[in-house]
Amino acid sequence: MREGLHKIVPTDDTIIAISTPPGHSGIGIIRISGPGAVPINQRFFKARGPLTELSPRVAVVGKWSDIAGEDIDQVVVTFFRKPSSYTGEDVIEISAHGNPFSMNRIVETVCSAGARVANPGEFTLRAVVHGKLDLLQAEAVREFVDAQTDLQARTALRQLEGSVSKRVEPVKQKLVEIIAHLEAGIDFAEDDVDVPSNASAARDIHSIEGMLDSLQRTFGYGKILAKGLKLVILGKPNVGKSSLFNRLVAADRAIVTEVPGTTRDVLTETISIDGVPVRFADTAGMHETADPVERIGVTRSLETLVDSDFGLVVLDGSSPLDASDWTVLGKASRIPHLIVINKTDLPQSIELDGLNGSRRVPVSAKTGHGFDELQESLRAFVVAQKSDLVDDSILTSARQFDTVTKILQSLGRARESLESQVPHEMVLLDLYDALAATGDLTGEVVTEDILSKIFSTFCIGK
Repeated sequence: MREGLHKIVPTDDTIIAISTPPGHSGIGIIRISGPGAVPINQRFFKARGPLTELSPRVAVVGKWSDIAGEDIDQVVVTFFRKPSSYTGEDVIEISAHGNPFSMNRIVETVCSAGARVANPGEFTLRAVVHGKLDLLQAEAVREFVDAQTDLQARTALRQLEGSVSKRVEPVKQKLVEIIAHLEAGIDFAEDDVDVPSNASAARDIHSIEGMLDSLQRTFGYGKILAKGLKLVILGKPNVGKSSLFNRLVAADRAIVTEVPGTTRDVLTETISIDGVPVRFADTAGMHETADPVERIGVTRSLETLVDSDFGLVVLDGSSPLDASDWTVLGKASRIPHLIVINKTDLPQSIELDGLNGSRRVPVSAKTGHGFDELQESLRAFVVAQKSDLVDDSILTSARQFDTVTKILQSLGRARESLESQVPHEMVLLDLYDALAATGDLTGEVVTEDILSKIFSTFCIGK
């Protein structure tokens, strides 16, 4: 059991949860974990045949009954003995028919025997408590479950296998060595102890900073990969935003008419580009209007822009630029964007002089002309986010990024202190802060607030 975590996370009770999604299905999985798992199973499960005791990792067919002895369902029970289980505790896994009514009855019988329904992510939290996973791996479990693309799933699986944890471990070891050497110089100052010079210790810290800096830079792409890329389509009314949106997502999601202002709310659809989920948002035309409904639509368009990673500014190539076009271009300057010159199937009247330096892609949403180039431009933006990656171990959560930043700040202060000949006692304060933050990153040292923030986003039963 991880030291200190048992004080934050109680593990002396037994928890149960349905681990498969709600609804009807062929099979439904129910998990029980904790000291009462085996006794509860013995009370309600009757194996078919003469079997009297479950063997670890052996599936057994039988019937699950209620308190009165009435059969609820025919099930398959598998026993995982501690510590060789997902949670590190005794675990009973029940494979029942995926009928919500009968599965809930099984949960009720188990709770009547003293168990309680698990909190979100509590099975994985107990795995962390018992040293089966570290905190980085636990976060990868959630990301693997939530993955929408093959690349997301493969990245999360590598993190679950410890790719980021293995990258952090040498940092911790090197940091401990530096601290030990500086401590020795203080504790045995009167003895003939070989202590590295300040310059040497500063160089060692600088090497650690380099290792962490390369890891920190992966967060730009890691965030996009984990959460998806948010792409907003902007333009004044009737420039073809909805037609563009429908063709990009390959579906007739948005209503398209010749009447300006047809789109009055934000429509979204997600597709995969090079394994990264890209959520396209078709917005209401941005322009000055007295219509209260249209004004709400424009406000929501601006809110979507602020929350987006990339933009497509759509201009009507068959008409000259007007004040509304320039307003849209000004708003879009807040984020990286492409300028899409639509309606190339019509005679062109647009004047391109004065446009900003963003790439321009001429297309026809009506005929599909230019869409290969547009899609390649979008793909290039996604690929460009990988430029700082050195391997497959990447940061994917704000918590990870903030913690690595905290470590780097502490290391930077320690290195500058050494270079300024500050006493080692003061330098060690910053080094110990860095070491503590490294523990926060992996979960060796963790607070209740961090655990709550991470595991509250899990589904119940995982």
